[in-house]
Amino acid sequence: MKAEKKFFSRIELTEGRPWKVILLFSIPIFFTLILNNAFSLINSLVLKTTVGGDSVTAVNSTSSISNILFQFAYGVGGGFTIAISEQVGKKDYKNLKKTFYNAIYLSIAIGIIIGIIGLIFYKDLLVLLNVDERYFYKAEQYYKIILISFVFMLLNNYFSNALRAMGDSFAPLVISLIGAIFNISFAFLFTGVINLDTKGVAYATMLANLISSLLAYIYMVHKYEFLRGKFERFDKNNSFKMLKLGIPLGIQWSVLFIGSFFQDQTINEFGNGLATKAVSCYSPFGTYLTIPISTITAAMLNYIGQNYGKSDLKRIKDGIKDAIIIDIVIYLIIMVVGFSLLNYVPYIFLPASEVDDVIEGPIIKYYCYTYLKVLIPCMIMQALLTLCRSTLQGIQKTTITLLSGIGELFARIFICAVIPSLINPSNPLSDESFIGVCFSTPMAWFVSLVIMGISVIYYLKKESKKLDNNS
Repeated sequence: MKAEKKFFSRIELTEGRPWKVILLFSIPIFFTLILNNAFSLINSLVLKTTVGGDSVTAVNSTSSISNILFQFAYGVGGGFTIAISEQVGKKDYKNLKKTFYNAIYLSIAIGIIIGIIGLIFYKDLLVLLNVDERYFYKAEQYYKIILISFVFMLLNNYFSNALRAMGDSFAPLVISLIGAIFNISFAFLFTGVINLDTKGVAYATMLANLISSLLAYIYMVHKYEFLRGKFERFDKNNSFKMLKLGIPLGIQWSVLFIGSFFQDQTINEFGNGLATKAVSCYSPFGTYLTIPISTITAAMLNYIGQNYGKSDLKRIKDGIKDAIIIDIVIYLIIMVVGFSLLNYVPYIFLPASEVDDVIEGPIIKYYCYTYLKVLIPCMIMQALLTLCRSTLQGIQKTTITLLSGIGELFARIFICAVIPSLINPSNPLSDESFIGVCFSTPMAWFVSLVIMGISVIYYLKKESKKLDNNS
């Protein structure tokens, strides 16, 4: 039986028809990402049921900061596992074990450092974000616990990425499902029974990440014999190589969401605070719409990493071509689903009484619908730029992805700062000016796509020449 047909076992990404391997490997990743993103959605829905709309808004008002942390964790974990993908492609299991354990040590150290820095400055960040006084205390209570537990989030992301780097995308799905069940149970317990409000969902997230991390580690050591035995000692050279891969990716992903931070800071000034409630609706909905895109991105990172380790550049190019076709199909589906559900989005995340309120309801709907009508048609750019990003990361060209992230950041900030004033110079916070802020995300994608698209073409040609000279 060929490797790509084994759904419940490790998939060999260096063999089989690329599109079949990519899709088979992607299926568990798709459901894993849904469950991972479900943590914040679960928190919102539980709070909506047990407490009320203000608590939901308080949690979601910190989403841009939380996303910076989450994406840093995701980027660092993904960066560390690029080395694992390469070693799997080379079948170098001795160095793979060394990389695996050194990445754990680095994840713990980075998680603790980021958590401490965050606890020192979290109030300043909430003030900078323009979190409304109405939601500030609840947001503060939630965010402190998220910072304390950041190390568990980092480890959970690392282990999931490490499993996928080894060709196992099914185990992270099962572990995420277990984590989601614990998250739901703890969230209802801490908010509905113990009445901890936003602190309750933060504790639930912390415990879910801790349990998922422990389960992933136990599973990996049990599953893969080469990881057993004594812990590997901390290795400076190995760790330095991983930091060169992980830190730029962590910074790059964080930089992308610093732009979102600035965007949310601007949006929070619209509608006398009601735009904040609109953000709490369209932001998670947009995240869920792009999960299929993120799925292909994650699959391609491991596909390219393994084949790069094997020095099979032709297979990398074939995989990219197949992934472009898959992304186009996904985009068409997103368009249909997104616009079909558009009018229901506010009702998913807020109590119906708030959405149907005679005064506040129309304002919330206007900001929510306007943003999504601009964002959804432009998601093809996000699909293509994330594919370019995975390609560059997989062939270990992480510097250019960081530079493109910085370009994306400045594009987003520039649009937010300038365009609303051009639309209505006398009142940049008017309803008609809001559409200018909405275009900051598509323009940021466009800038990043141009930078990385050109870079992918350049580096693939360069790698081809290198292989030709060595043969």
